[in-house]
Amino acid sequence: MKNVIIWYSGLNVYFKLAPFLLLYSILCIFLGQNILIGDEERYLLFANNLLNGFYSPSYPDINLWNGPGYPALLAPFIFFKFPLLALRLLNAFLLYFSLIFSYKALNIYSSEKSAFLFTVILGLYFPMFQMLPLIITESLTWFLISLVCFLFIKNYRINAISWKLIFFTAFSIAYLVMTKVIFGYVVILMIFVSIFMFILSEFRSSAKKSTLIFITAFVFCLPWLLYTYSLTNKLFYWTNSGSMALYTMSTPFTNELGDWKSSEELLINSNHKVFIDSISKLKPLEIDEAYKAASIENIKNHPRKYFLNWVANVGRLLFSYPFSNAGQTIKSYFTIIPNMFVVVLLILIFPVTIIQYKKFPKELILLLLFILIYLFGSTLISAYRRMFYITMPFWVLIISYVFNNIISIKIKQN
Repeated sequence: MKNVIIWYSGLNVYFKLAPFLLLYSILCIFLGQNILIGDEERYLLFANNLLNGFYSPSYPDINLWNGPGYPALLAPFIFFKFPLLALRLLNAFLLYFSLIFSYKALNIYSSEKSAFLFTVILGLYFPMFQMLPLIITESLTWFLISLVCFLFIKNYRINAISWKLIFFTAFSIAYLVMTKVIFGYVVILMIFVSIFMFILSEFRSSAKKSTLIFITAFVFCLPWLLYTYSLTNKLFYWTNSGSMALYTMSTPFTNELGDWKSSEELLINSNHKVFIDSISKLKPLEIDEAYKAASIENIKNHPRKYFLNWVANVGRLLFSYPFSNAGQTIKSYFTIIPNMFVVVLLILIFPVTIIQYKKFPKELILLLLFILIYLFGSTLISAYRRMFYITMPFWVLIISYVFNNIISIKIKQN
C-alpha cells in the first residue's frame, strides 16, 4: 500500500487528477438525458445560428439573451453532428482541466502536497455536479475562472511586462465576458479600479499590469459591442436579459422575495399579469426598455422592499434559500451544507484579509475585487446559487493562501 501511495504521489498532475475526469464522465453519462432541458435548447439554437452565419435575428426581432461564448464552443460539435452525450461529456473535460489550472495556481503559493489537497477539495465540490450533465454555461465559466486566476497570477510572477501573457489573460477574461455577459460590467469597473490604484504607491506597479490586462480584455469585447450596436443602435449594449431579472428582483409585493420568474410565470401571476399583458405585443428592445422602466419605478417607490429582496437574494446566491411560494425540501441541504463551510471559512478569514492585507500578493487582492464586484452585481438582480458556484476556484485559492501563508492551526499538547 505504501508503495502504491509513493507511486501515485510521483505521478504527473494530469494523471493524478485523472480520477476526476473519470468521475465527471460517469456523472455526465448516467445523469445526462437524451432530451433538451431548460436553457439547453437556447444555447443550441445560438450555436446553429453561428453555423448559419449570424447570431441574432435582425432588428426588430433581436435575441441577445446571452453572449456567444458558449454557443461558439458548441458550434463545431454540432457541425460534425456529435450526439447530445458528447456535448454533455465536454463539461467533464472542462471541469477536469479547470482542476489542472487551479492546481497550478495553488502551487504558486504553496507546496505540491498542499496544492493537490486543496485541488481535491475543489474537485469534490458536489453542488457543481448538478451542472455537469447539462448543456449550459456553468462548467465553461468554472473553467474560465480557473484559467483567468492562473494566468492573472502568472503575470505577477515575472517582473517585466509579458505582452504574450497579457494577451492570453485578457483573451480569457473577454471569453468569460462572452460566456457570462455580466462580467462585461465587471471589466469596465476593474479598469477604473486599476487606474485608481496608481494613486496608491504600494499598488502602482501592480496597477500598471492590471490596467493593461483589463483594457485589452475590453478591446477584445468591442466586436460584440459593435455587433449589438448594429442591431440596437445602443452603446455598451451587452444583453437584453438583465432587465427582466431586475424586474422580478424589484417586485414590491409582500408575498414575493425577488426570485426570478419566467414570462409565463409572470403572466399567470395576478401581481404582474396586467403589466405583462401590456408589453406582450412589443418588440424585444421595447420589452427590454419597459422592464427597465418598471424596475426603476419599483425601486424608487419601494426602496425598503428592494433591500429586503436583496437580503433574500444573497441567501439564494449562497444557500438557495428563500424562494417565493416555494416549499423547501431535503434537497436544500445539498447546497446549504457545503456552502455553510465555505461561507463560515470566508467570514473567519475576512478580518484576517483586512488586517494582514499587506501580506497578500497584489494580484490576489485584484482578483478578489474582480470576484466581489461580480457577486455584488449578481445580487442586484435575481440571483441563483449557480452564480456563486462558478467562483469556487477562486475562493479555494484564497482559503489555501491564508492557511498556507498567514494562519496556522496547531493542537496544544499538555
